[in-house]
Amino acid sequence: MHCTRFGQGQYTYPSIEYGLSYSMEKSLYYPDSLISPHHPRVKSLLTNMSERRQSKVSVNIPIFKDSCTPCPFRDELFTDDPDIKDDHIHLDSSLAGWGCSCLQVTFQGASLKETIQLYDQLLPLCPIMTCLSAACPIWRGYLSDIDCRWNILSEAFDDRTAEEKKQKNFPSRYSLAPLYLVDKNKHLNDIDYSVDQYVITKLIDQDFFNTKGMSETLSRHFGHLLIHDPLVVLKELLHPIDDTTSYHFENINTHVWNSLRLKPPPLNDTLMGWRVEFRPMDLQISDFENAALVVFLALITRVIITYDLDLTILISQVNENMNIAHHRDSVRREKFYFRYGTYTSQIFMNEIINGNKDFLGLVPLVRKYIDEREDMDANTRHTVKQYLLLISKRAEGTLLTNASWIRQFVLSHPSYKQDSIVSEEIQYDLVWKMIQIENGHENCPQMKEPKMHTYTELHSK
Repeated sequence: MHCTRFGQGQYTYPSIEYGLSYSMEKSLYYPDSLISPHHPRVKSLLTNMSERRQSKVSVNIPIFKDSCTPCPFRDELFTDDPDIKDDHIHLDSSLAGWGCSCLQVTFQGASLKETIQLYDQLLPLCPIMTCLSAACPIWRGYLSDIDCRWNILSEAFDDRTAEEKKQKNFPSRYSLAPLYLVDKNKHLNDIDYSVDQYVITKLIDQDFFNTKGMSETLSRHFGHLLIHDPLVVLKELLHPIDDTTSYHFENINTHVWNSLRLKPPPLNDTLMGWRVEFRPMDLQISDFENAALVVFLALITRVIITYDLDLTILISQVNENMNIAHHRDSVRREKFYFRYGTYTSQIFMNEIINGNKDFLGLVPLVRKYIDEREDMDANTRHTVKQYLLLISKRAEGTLLTNASWIRQFVLSHPSYKQDSIVSEEIQYDLVWKMIQIENGHENCPQMKEPKMHTYTELHSK
Protein backbone atom coordinates (compact mmCIF):
# COMPACT_ATOMS: atom_id res chain seq x y z
CA MET A 1 0.00 0.00 0.00
CA HIS A 2 1.28 3.47 -0.85
CA CYS A 3 0.10 6.94 -1.90
CA THR A 4 -1.42 6.40 -5.33
CA ARG A 5 -0.39 9.79 -6.80
CA PHE A 6 2.90 10.13 -4.91
CA GLY A 7 5.09 12.01 -7.40
CA GLN A 8 2.32 13.26 -9.71
CA GLY A 9 1.40 16.96 -9.91
CA GLN A 10 0.98 18.82 -6.62
CA TYR A 11 0.78 15.74 -4.43
CA THR A 12 1.55 17.33 -1.04
CA TYR A 13 -0.19 19.83 1.22
CA PRO A 14 1.11 22.42 1.52
CA SER A 15 2.57 22.23 -1.97
CA ILE A 16 6.33 21.93 -2.43
CA GLU A 17 8.75 22.86 -5.18
CA TYR A 18 10.41 20.05 -7.06
CA GLY A 19 12.85 19.59 -9.91
CA LEU A 20 16.46 18.58 -10.46
CA SER A 21 17.85 21.42 -8.33
CA TYR A 22 15.74 20.35 -5.31
CA SER A 23 16.94 16.74 -5.21
CA MET A 24 20.37 15.36 -4.40
CA GLU A 25 19.28 12.27 -6.39
CA LYS A 26 18.50 14.58 -9.36
CA SER A 27 14.88 13.45 -9.29
CA LEU A 28 12.36 15.44 -11.28
CA TYR A 29 9.50 15.04 -8.82
CA TYR A 30 10.80 13.76 -5.44
CA PRO A 31 12.59 16.69 -3.72
CA ASP A 32 14.70 16.39 -0.58
CA SER A 33 12.04 18.31 1.36
CA LEU A 34 10.01 15.07 1.48
CA ILE A 35 12.59 13.56 3.84
CA SER A 36 11.59 13.82 7.49
CA PRO A 37 13.89 16.11 9.51
CA HIS A 38 13.40 13.72 12.43
CA HIS A 39 15.36 11.00 10.60
CA PRO A 40 18.56 12.62 9.28
CA ARG A 41 20.01 9.15 8.68
CA VAL A 42 17.64 8.71 5.71
CA LYS A 43 19.20 11.60 3.80
CA SER A 44 22.67 10.20 4.52
CA LEU A 45 21.54 6.80 3.24
CA LEU A 46 20.16 8.25 0.01
CA THR A 47 23.23 10.44 -0.53
CA ASN A 48 25.66 7.58 -0.02
CA MET A 49 23.64 5.17 -2.15
CA SER A 50 23.53 7.72 -4.95
CA GLU A 51 27.28 8.37 -4.77
CA ARG A 52 28.04 4.67 -4.72
CA ARG A 53 25.70 3.92 -7.64
CA GLN A 54 27.17 6.76 -9.76
CA SER A 55 23.90 7.05 -11.67
CA LYS A 56 20.26 8.05 -11.22
CA VAL A 57 17.60 5.74 -9.87
CA SER A 58 15.69 4.26 -12.79
CA VAL A 59 12.62 2.09 -12.26
CA ASN A 60 10.25 1.18 -15.08
CA ILE A 61 6.84 -0.34 -14.25
CA PRO A 62 4.64 -1.80 -17.00
CA ILE A 63 1.50 0.26 -17.61
CA PHE A 64 -1.94 -1.36 -17.55
CA LYS A 65 -3.09 -0.99 -21.16
CA ASP A 66 -6.76 -0.06 -21.30
CA SER A 67 -8.82 0.68 -24.40
CA CYS A 68 -7.88 4.39 -24.47
CA THR A 69 -4.32 4.13 -23.14
CA PRO A 70 -1.94 5.72 -25.69
CA CYS A 71 0.01 3.18 -27.73
CA PRO A 72 2.82 3.42 -27.12
CA PHE A 73 2.37 5.01 -23.70
CA ARG A 74 5.16 7.50 -22.90
CA ASP A 75 5.54 9.03 -19.44
CA GLU A 76 5.26 12.73 -20.31
CA LEU A 77 7.58 13.96 -17.54
CA PHE A 78 10.56 12.05 -18.90
CA THR A 79 10.63 12.72 -22.63
CA ASP A 80 14.40 13.40 -22.57
CA ASP A 81 15.39 10.62 -20.15
CA PRO A 82 17.34 7.84 -21.94
CA ASP A 83 16.31 5.30 -19.28
CA ILE A 84 12.58 5.58 -19.93
CA LYS A 85 10.80 2.70 -21.67
CA ASP A 86 7.69 2.85 -23.83
CA ASP A 87 4.56 1.50 -22.13
CA HIS A 88 6.12 1.91 -18.67
CA ILE A 89 5.61 4.21 -15.68
CA HIS A 90 8.95 5.75 -14.70
CA LEU A 91 10.29 6.37 -11.18
CA ASP A 92 13.57 8.24 -10.66
CA SER A 93 14.06 8.32 -6.88
CA SER A 94 14.59 5.99 -3.94
CA LEU A 95 11.88 8.00 -2.17
CA ALA A 96 9.35 6.24 -4.37
CA GLY A 97 10.36 3.11 -2.46
CA TRP A 98 10.40 4.77 0.96
CA GLY A 99 6.82 5.84 0.26
CA CYS A 100 5.57 2.24 0.28
CA SER A 101 4.05 0.64 3.37
CA CYS A 102 4.79 -2.95 4.27
CA LEU A 103 3.75 -5.62 6.74
CA GLN A 104 6.66 -7.26 8.54
CA VAL A 105 6.74 -9.81 11.34
CA THR A 106 9.59 -11.26 13.40
CA PHE A 107 9.68 -14.75 14.93
CA GLN A 108 12.06 -15.91 17.65
CA GLY A 109 13.24 -19.50 17.61
CA ALA A 110 13.96 -21.63 20.66
CA SER A 111 17.55 -21.97 19.45
CA LEU A 112 19.79 -21.16 16.51
CA LYS A 113 18.98 -24.58 15.03
CA GLU A 114 15.22 -23.94 15.16
CA THR A 115 15.59 -20.39 13.85
CA ILE A 116 17.53 -21.36 10.73
CA GLN A 117 15.05 -24.20 10.17
CA LEU A 118 12.25 -21.62 10.21
CA TYR A 119 14.29 -19.34 7.95
CA ASP A 120 14.69 -22.05 5.32
CA GLN A 121 11.01 -23.03 5.37
CA LEU A 122 9.80 -19.41 5.28
CA LEU A 123 12.05 -18.59 2.33
CA PRO A 124 9.86 -20.30 -0.33
CA LEU A 125 6.78 -18.74 1.31
CA CYS A 126 8.00 -15.21 0.55
CA PRO A 127 6.47 -15.12 -2.97
CA ILE A 128 3.34 -16.93 -1.75
CA MET A 129 2.63 -14.35 0.95
CA THR A 130 3.57 -11.50 -1.39
CA CYS A 131 0.92 -12.73 -3.80
CA LEU A 132 -1.73 -13.15 -1.08
CA SER A 133 -1.05 -9.65 0.30
CA ALA A 134 -0.86 -7.85 -3.08
CA ALA A 135 -1.95 -4.21 -2.60
CA CYS A 136 0.03 -1.93 -4.95
CA PRO A 137 -1.49 -1.62 -8.45
CA ILE A 138 -1.11 2.18 -8.82
CA TRP A 139 2.16 4.12 -9.24
CA ARG A 140 2.50 7.88 -9.70
CA GLY A 141 -1.13 8.24 -10.67
CA TYR A 142 -1.14 5.48 -13.29
CA LEU A 143 -2.73 2.05 -13.18
CA SER A 144 0.08 -0.46 -13.61
CA ASP A 145 0.11 -4.04 -14.82
CA ILE A 146 1.57 -5.37 -11.55
CA ASP A 147 0.00 -5.87 -8.12
CA CYS A 148 2.91 -5.80 -5.63
CA ARG A 149 5.65 -3.48 -4.42
CA TRP A 150 8.64 -5.77 -3.72
CA ASN A 151 10.43 -5.72 -7.08
CA ILE A 152 9.92 -1.96 -7.32
CA LEU A 153 11.67 -1.46 -3.99
CA SER A 154 14.46 -3.78 -5.10
CA GLU A 155 15.19 -1.48 -8.04
CA ALA A 156 14.61 1.79 -6.17
CA PHE A 157 17.11 0.83 -3.45
CA ASP A 158 19.69 -0.63 -5.81
CA ASP A 159 23.09 0.95 -5.09
CA ARG A 160 25.08 -1.24 -7.48
CA THR A 161 27.31 0.36 -10.09
CA ALA A 162 26.69 -0.33 -13.77
CA GLU A 163 29.56 -2.83 -13.72
CA GLU A 164 28.17 -4.68 -10.68
CA LYS A 165 24.75 -4.97 -12.32
CA LYS A 166 26.35 -6.97 -15.12
CA GLN A 167 27.34 -9.62 -12.55
CA LYS A 168 24.41 -12.01 -12.21
CA ASN A 169 25.66 -13.23 -8.82
CA PHE A 170 25.77 -9.74 -7.23
CA PRO A 171 22.15 -8.84 -6.31
CA SER A 172 20.70 -5.56 -5.11
CA ARG A 173 20.92 -5.02 -1.36
CA TYR A 174 17.10 -5.00 -1.46
CA SER A 175 16.26 -8.43 -2.87
CA LEU A 176 15.02 -11.92 -2.13
CA ALA A 177 16.82 -13.98 0.50
CA PRO A 178 19.56 -15.60 -1.62
CA LEU A 179 20.52 -18.73 0.33
CA TYR A 180 19.21 -21.56 2.47
CA LEU A 181 21.06 -21.83 5.81
CA VAL A 182 20.64 -25.47 6.89
CA ASP A 183 23.29 -27.90 5.62
CA LYS A 184 20.79 -30.44 4.28
CA ASN A 185 19.32 -27.75 1.99
CA LYS A 186 22.58 -26.45 0.51
CA HIS A 187 22.04 -28.42 -2.73
CA LEU A 188 19.06 -26.12 -3.38
CA ASN A 189 21.32 -23.04 -3.45
CA ASP A 190 21.60 -23.28 -7.24
CA ILE A 191 22.64 -19.65 -7.81
CA ASP A 192 26.31 -19.00 -7.09
CA TYR A 193 26.09 -15.62 -5.35
CA SER A 194 29.20 -13.60 -4.56
CA VAL A 195 30.69 -14.12 -1.09
CA ASP A 196 33.60 -12.84 0.97
CA GLN A 197 35.72 -15.97 1.30
CA TYR A 198 37.75 -14.49 4.15
CA VAL A 199 34.59 -14.15 6.26
CA ILE A 200 33.57 -17.75 5.51
CA THR A 201 36.98 -19.16 6.43
CA LYS A 202 37.11 -17.10 9.62
CA LEU A 203 33.67 -18.28 10.78
CA ILE A 204 34.38 -21.94 9.99
CA ASP A 205 37.73 -21.93 11.80
CA GLN A 206 36.88 -20.08 15.00
CA ASP A 207 34.81 -21.05 18.03
CA PHE A 208 31.18 -20.05 17.66
CA PHE A 209 28.77 -20.04 20.62
CA ASN A 210 30.72 -22.79 22.41
CA THR A 211 30.85 -24.86 19.23
CA LYS A 212 33.92 -25.47 17.11
CA GLY A 213 33.29 -23.45 13.99
CA MET A 214 30.18 -22.40 12.11
CA SER A 215 28.70 -24.67 9.44
CA GLU A 216 29.84 -23.93 5.89
CA THR A 217 26.26 -23.29 4.72
CA LEU A 218 25.46 -20.78 7.47
CA SER A 219 28.85 -19.10 7.08
CA ARG A 220 28.07 -18.48 3.39
CA HIS A 221 25.06 -16.44 4.49
CA PHE A 222 27.32 -14.07 6.42
CA GLY A 223 29.96 -14.22 3.71
CA HIS A 224 27.38 -13.02 1.20
CA LEU A 225 25.90 -10.43 3.56
CA LEU A 226 29.29 -8.81 4.11
CA ILE A 227 30.06 -8.22 0.43
CA HIS A 228 27.96 -5.07 0.79
CA ASP A 229 29.53 -1.79 1.82
CA PRO A 230 28.20 0.02 4.90
CA LEU A 231 25.94 2.90 3.90
CA VAL A 232 26.35 4.98 7.05
CA VAL A 233 29.11 4.89 9.68
CA LEU A 234 28.97 7.07 12.79
CA LYS A 235 32.36 8.61 13.51
CA GLU A 236 32.04 8.20 17.28
CA LEU A 237 31.37 4.44 16.85
CA LEU A 238 34.05 3.75 14.28
CA HIS A 239 36.43 2.30 16.89
CA PRO A 240 34.48 0.39 19.61
CA ILE A 241 36.09 0.54 23.02
CA ASP A 242 35.27 -3.13 23.79
CA ASP A 243 33.73 -6.25 22.26
CA THR A 244 30.29 -5.90 23.88
CA THR A 245 28.77 -4.16 20.86
CA SER A 246 27.85 -5.58 17.47
CA TYR A 247 27.38 -2.12 15.92
CA HIS A 248 29.44 -2.75 12.79
CA PHE A 249 27.68 -6.03 12.04
CA GLU A 250 24.22 -4.58 12.65
CA ASN A 251 25.15 -1.61 10.49
CA ILE A 252 25.49 -4.01 7.56
CA ASN A 253 22.70 -6.44 8.53
CA THR A 254 20.05 -3.74 8.91
CA HIS A 255 20.99 -2.08 5.62
CA VAL A 256 20.68 -5.22 3.52
CA TRP A 257 16.94 -5.45 2.98
CA ASN A 258 16.32 -9.05 1.95
CA SER A 259 12.91 -10.73 2.05
CA LEU A 260 14.11 -12.58 5.18
CA ARG A 261 16.55 -11.26 7.76
CA LEU A 262 18.40 -13.49 10.22
CA LYS A 263 18.81 -11.52 13.45
CA PRO A 264 21.40 -12.76 15.97
CA PRO A 265 20.84 -12.00 19.65
CA PRO A 266 22.39 -8.69 20.77
CA LEU A 267 25.67 -9.17 22.62
CA ASN A 268 24.43 -7.10 25.57
CA ASP A 269 21.01 -8.81 25.89
CA THR A 270 20.84 -12.28 27.42
CA LEU A 271 17.03 -12.56 27.08
CA MET A 272 16.70 -12.08 23.33
CA GLY A 273 17.38 -15.08 21.10
CA TRP A 274 17.89 -15.78 17.41
CA ARG A 275 15.13 -14.35 15.24
CA VAL A 276 13.97 -14.37 11.63
CA GLU A 277 12.20 -11.34 10.19
CA PHE A 278 9.67 -11.92 7.39
CA ARG A 279 9.61 -8.79 5.23
CA PRO A 280 7.91 -9.04 1.79
CA MET A 281 4.17 -8.58 2.50
CA ASP A 282 2.19 -5.51 1.36
CA LEU A 283 0.27 -3.61 4.03
CA GLN A 284 -3.51 -4.12 3.91
CA ILE A 285 -6.45 -1.73 4.01
CA SER A 286 -7.90 -3.08 7.28
CA ASP A 287 -6.51 -4.20 10.62
CA PHE A 288 -8.42 -7.46 10.22
CA GLU A 289 -6.61 -8.32 6.98
CA ASN A 290 -3.22 -7.43 8.46
CA ALA A 291 -3.96 -9.57 11.52
CA ALA A 292 -5.11 -12.46 9.33
CA LEU A 293 -1.84 -12.51 7.37
CA VAL A 294 0.34 -12.23 10.48
CA VAL A 295 -1.56 -14.86 12.49
CA PHE A 296 -1.65 -17.24 9.52
CA LEU A 297 2.10 -16.90 9.08
CA ALA A 298 2.73 -17.32 12.81
CA LEU A 299 0.67 -20.51 12.85
CA ILE A 300 2.52 -21.77 9.77
CA THR A 301 5.76 -21.52 11.77
CA ARG A 302 4.18 -23.74 14.45
CA VAL A 303 3.06 -26.21 11.76
CA ILE A 304 6.61 -26.27 10.34
CA ILE A 305 8.12 -27.08 13.74
CA THR A 306 5.38 -29.47 14.91
CA TYR A 307 5.02 -31.55 11.73
CA ASP A 308 8.57 -31.05 10.40
CA LEU A 309 7.07 -29.61 7.22
CA ASP A 310 9.51 -29.28 4.30
CA LEU A 311 8.60 -26.60 1.74
CA THR A 312 12.06 -26.02 0.25
CA ILE A 313 12.52 -25.66 -3.51
CA LEU A 314 15.39 -24.40 -5.66
CA ILE A 315 16.42 -20.79 -5.02
CA SER A 316 15.99 -20.10 -8.74
CA GLN A 317 12.40 -21.33 -8.48
CA VAL A 318 11.76 -19.04 -5.50
CA ASN A 319 13.04 -16.13 -7.59
CA GLU A 320 10.77 -17.10 -10.48
CA ASN A 321 7.81 -17.39 -8.09
CA MET A 322 8.43 -13.85 -6.84
CA ASN A 323 8.32 -12.45 -10.36
CA ILE A 324 5.10 -14.38 -11.00
CA ALA A 325 3.59 -13.05 -7.74
CA HIS A 326 3.79 -9.51 -9.13
CA HIS A 327 1.65 -10.32 -12.17
CA ARG A 328 -1.81 -8.81 -12.29
CA ASP A 329 -4.29 -11.04 -10.41
CA SER A 330 -1.64 -13.75 -10.04
CA VAL A 331 -3.49 -15.20 -7.05
CA ARG A 332 -6.17 -16.51 -9.43
CA ARG A 333 -4.38 -16.74 -12.77
CA GLU A 334 -0.86 -18.06 -12.17
CA LYS A 335 0.87 -21.25 -11.08
CA PHE A 336 3.75 -21.33 -8.58
CA TYR A 337 6.52 -23.82 -7.92
CA PHE A 338 5.61 -25.59 -4.70
CA ARG A 339 6.83 -28.64 -2.84
CA TYR A 340 4.63 -31.29 -1.28
CA GLY A 341 6.24 -34.45 0.03
CA THR A 342 9.24 -35.18 -2.19
CA TYR A 343 7.76 -33.57 -5.30
CA THR A 344 7.92 -30.04 -6.67
CA SER A 345 5.54 -28.88 -9.37
CA GLN A 346 3.71 -25.75 -10.50
CA ILE A 347 0.25 -25.47 -8.96
CA PHE A 348 -2.34 -22.74 -8.43
CA MET A 349 -2.51 -20.65 -5.26
CA ASN A 350 -5.82 -22.30 -4.38
CA GLU A 351 -4.08 -25.69 -4.29
CA ILE A 352 -1.20 -24.37 -2.18
CA ILE A 353 -3.50 -22.82 0.41
CA ASN A 354 -6.56 -25.09 0.31
CA GLY A 355 -5.04 -28.34 -0.94
CA ASN A 356 -5.52 -30.87 -3.73
CA LYS A 357 -5.53 -34.65 -4.01
CA ASP A 358 -1.78 -34.80 -3.34
CA PHE A 359 -1.34 -32.07 -0.71
CA LEU A 360 -3.52 -31.24 2.30
CA GLY A 361 -2.99 -27.48 1.91
CA LEU A 362 -1.50 -24.87 4.26
CA VAL A 363 -4.82 -23.72 5.74
CA PRO A 364 -6.04 -27.29 6.43
CA LEU A 365 -2.65 -28.02 8.05
CA VAL A 366 -3.09 -24.99 10.32
CA ARG A 367 -6.65 -26.05 11.16
CA LYS A 368 -5.36 -29.52 12.04
CA TYR A 369 -2.75 -27.96 14.33
CA ILE A 370 -5.39 -25.79 16.04
CA ASP A 371 -7.77 -28.72 16.51
CA GLU A 372 -5.03 -30.63 18.33
CA ARG A 373 -4.46 -27.81 20.83
CA GLU A 374 -6.38 -27.76 24.10
CA ASP A 375 -5.04 -24.46 25.48
CA MET A 376 -6.89 -22.10 23.12
CA ASP A 377 -10.06 -20.41 24.43
CA ALA A 378 -13.25 -20.36 22.37
CA ASN A 379 -13.06 -16.68 21.37
CA THR A 380 -9.47 -16.95 20.18
CA ARG A 381 -10.25 -20.16 18.31
CA HIS A 382 -13.19 -18.47 16.56
CA THR A 383 -11.10 -15.41 15.68
CA VAL A 384 -8.34 -17.55 14.18
CA LYS A 385 -10.90 -19.48 12.12
CA GLN A 386 -12.14 -16.17 10.65
CA TYR A 387 -8.56 -15.22 9.77
CA LEU A 388 -8.03 -18.57 8.06
CA LEU A 389 -11.32 -18.21 6.21
CA LEU A 390 -10.12 -14.91 4.74
CA ILE A 391 -6.84 -16.49 3.57
CA SER A 392 -8.67 -19.51 2.16
CA LYS A 393 -11.24 -17.49 0.22
CA ARG A 394 -8.63 -15.06 -1.06
CA ALA A 395 -6.62 -18.00 -2.44
CA GLU A 396 -9.65 -19.58 -4.12
CA GLY A 397 -10.57 -16.23 -5.67
CA THR A 398 -13.95 -15.67 -4.03
CA LEU A 399 -12.50 -12.73 -2.06
CA LEU A 400 -10.28 -10.16 -3.78
CA THR A 401 -6.80 -9.07 -2.82
CA ASN A 402 -6.48 -5.37 -2.03
CA ALA A 403 -4.78 -4.87 -5.41
CA SER A 404 -7.63 -6.46 -7.35
CA TRP A 405 -10.26 -4.49 -5.42
CA ILE A 406 -8.39 -1.18 -5.93
CA ARG A 407 -8.06 -1.95 -9.64
CA GLN A 408 -11.78 -2.72 -9.94
CA PHE A 409 -12.66 0.47 -8.04
CA VAL A 410 -10.66 2.58 -10.51
CA LEU A 411 -11.97 0.79 -13.60
CA SER A 412 -15.59 1.23 -12.50
CA HIS A 413 -15.27 4.86 -11.32
CA PRO A 414 -17.61 7.23 -13.25
CA SER A 415 -14.78 9.66 -14.09
CA TYR A 416 -12.29 7.02 -15.26
CA LYS A 417 -11.62 7.44 -18.98
CA GLN A 418 -10.16 4.00 -19.82
CA ASP A 419 -6.75 5.68 -20.20
CA SER A 420 -4.88 4.15 -17.19
CA ILE A 421 -4.86 7.54 -15.40
CA VAL A 422 -5.91 7.71 -11.74
CA SER A 423 -7.05 11.31 -11.35
CA GLU A 424 -7.19 13.32 -8.13
CA GLU A 425 -10.95 12.78 -8.01
CA ILE A 426 -10.58 9.00 -8.31
CA GLN A 427 -7.83 9.01 -5.69
CA TYR A 428 -9.96 11.03 -3.26
CA ASP A 429 -12.93 8.70 -3.65
CA LEU A 430 -10.69 5.64 -3.33
CA VAL A 431 -9.02 6.83 -0.13
CA TRP A 432 -12.36 7.89 1.38
CA LYS A 433 -13.83 4.48 0.56
CA MET A 434 -10.89 2.71 2.23
CA ILE A 435 -11.25 4.86 5.35
CA GLN A 436 -14.95 4.02 5.56
CA ILE A 437 -14.20 0.30 5.19
CA GLU A 438 -11.46 0.29 7.83
CA ASN A 439 -13.57 2.29 10.31
CA GLY A 440 -16.44 -0.15 9.92
CA HIS A 441 -18.83 2.38 8.38
CA GLU A 442 -19.12 0.37 5.16
CA ASN A 443 -18.93 -3.33 4.34
CA CYS A 444 -16.85 -4.52 1.43
CA PRO A 445 -18.04 -8.07 0.65
CA GLN A 446 -15.65 -8.31 -2.30
CA MET A 447 -12.70 -8.27 0.14
CA LYS A 448 -14.13 -9.38 3.48
CA GLU A 449 -17.38 -11.11 4.39
CA PRO A 450 -19.52 -9.18 6.92
CA LYS A 451 -19.29 -12.04 9.43
CA MET A 452 -15.50 -11.79 9.49
CA HIS A 453 -14.41 -9.92 12.57
CA THR A 454 -12.23 -10.35 15.64
CA TYR A 455 -13.77 -12.02 18.68
CA THR A 456 -10.69 -11.68 20.87
CA GLU A 457 -10.27 -8.62 23.10
CA LEU A 458 -6.96 -7.25 24.32
CA HIS A 459 -6.98 -6.36 28.00
CA SER A 460 -4.25 -3.89 28.91
CA LYS A 461 -3.68 -2.34 32.31
